[in-house]
Amino acid sequence: MADANKPLESGAFLGPGTKIHGKLQFDGPATIEGEIEGEIIAQANITIGQKATMKGKISALSIVVQGKVIADVQAEKKLEIQPPGSVVGDVSTQCLVIGDGAVLEGHVSMRKEGRVLPLRQDTKTAVAAKDGGS
Repeated sequence: MADANKPLESGAFLGPGTKIHGKLQFDGPATIEGEIEGEIIAQANITIGQKATMKGKISALSIVVQGKVIADVQAEKKLEIQPPGSVVGDVSTQCLVIGDGAVLEGHVSMRKEGRVLPLRQDTKTAVAAKDGGS
C-alpha cells in the first residue's frame, strides 16, 4: 500500500489546451504543458514542457524549462533550461544549467548554500609559467 504522506512520483499534469489565470500551488512535482498567467509556487520539482507558456512568477525547489517562460524564476536548488526552452526574466538559484540552443534573457543571482566548491587554483600556476617564459 502506498504511503499517504509521500507525493506521487508522476505528480500533477496540466495538459496542452489548459489555460489558467491566477496562483497555483503544488506540494508535489508538476508538469505544465498549457498556458499559465500568474504565479506558480511549488515545494517540489516543476517542469514547463515544450508546448507550455508561463507568464508571471515561478518559485519551486527545482525547475526544468522546455517551453516559453516570461517570468521571474526562483529555483531553490536548480534551474535547467533545455532547448528549445527560453526564460525571459530575473533568475535566482543555486545551480543553473543552460542547454545548447536554449535562451536566457535577464539577470541571474546565484546563491551559495551548503557545500561550496573552491575555485580552481590554476591562476597562480599559469601566471608563474607566463612570467618564467618571458
